[in-house]
Amino acid sequence: MARPDRLPSLWNHPSGAAARALWGRRVVILVLAVLLVVGVALLVGKAAGYGTVVDSLRQAAPAWLSICFGGEVVAYAGYVVAFRGVARFRGGPVFGVRTAVEVVFGSLGATRLLAAGGAGGLAFDYWALRKAGQTRHEAVVRVLALNTLLYAIFGLVAAGAAAWLALSSSGISPAMTVPWLVAVPACAGAAVVLSSRVRETAGVPHEVGRLRRAFSQAVAGVVLVRALVEDRTSRVSPLAGATFYWVGDVACLWGGLRAFGVEASAPEIVLAYATGYVATLLPLPTGVGGVDAAMTFALTAVGVPLAPALLGVVAYRLFSFWLPTLPAIALIPSLRRLEHDLEAASPDS
Repeated sequence: MARPDRLPSLWNHPSGAAARALWGRRVVILVLAVLLVVGVALLVGKAAGYGTVVDSLRQAAPAWLSICFGGEVVAYAGYVVAFRGVARFRGGPVFGVRTAVEVVFGSLGATRLLAAGGAGGLAFDYWALRKAGQTRHEAVVRVLALNTLLYAIFGLVAAGAAAWLALSSSGISPAMTVPWLVAVPACAGAAVVLSSRVRETAGVPHEVGRLRRAFSQAVAGVVLVRALVEDRTSRVSPLAGATFYWVGDVACLWGGLRAFGVEASAPEIVLAYATGYVATLLPLPTGVGGVDAAMTFALTAVGVPLAPALLGVVAYRLFSFWLPTLPAIALIPSLRRLEHDLEAASPDS
């Protein structure tokens, strides 16, 4: 994690030659990301046949793209609600709506420009919580708890879609459904057992090894999620927020697919979405390229033709990945003000 008094490196705001060099790095990263996505799209397009892709483009119904935009509005609003709910639980910092929105988009920008697998976003969230008065242990645990909550709902919904398709006469390959039906219950069972045995989230002594500390903090994050779910007065907004985050994002993919004439059932879209989304955890620069290809081919595995699947995913990624990056980058000049807002959200302020 980043030091609490410093932003992740690309998010620092120097001046003069250092600022020009830093902006140059940001531009280079974005250009490379765009080139990578274009390269992946061209390769997949070649496999589909460029003529078929062009025909699908000509038959497109752009009005469906409004669903993409609306879905992402719902998704990011849900994320803000989930972040605020987890942050303030059990005496944590109370963030105003504007501050929470800025943190979410700052985290989004860090994920885009800093690291794969969401590491940059985790570091930004950690920095925000530290600035809001949390100890190192508390900040790490809340970041892990937020992501545990999000991915718990993600896994349960994906496993539900896999179960529906496995029990129906859908013809979906077991290779698509069985991993979800095995992995999600196994992870849920492990989380229940661990959180039953460990009911406190006290800090970890500094003298213990890094692996032991990381494991203890991960368990503490699970424990915090369980406590949140069991707390009737505090669970509604984080659970609802996390749910709407995924609902909005899946709706964005659905809108992109409908724009190119794809008609697939909700369980099929959810399963393909979840399978492709797992690619965000792979060590790819800025998390691009692999997701586009993985989600496209996951859609073909549930019966969607390759050309409209590719175009639908491109539309989805435009609204879910590229357009939200613009306000994230625009936030950079106001980060110093955000620091003061975060400090004001501390329970001790």
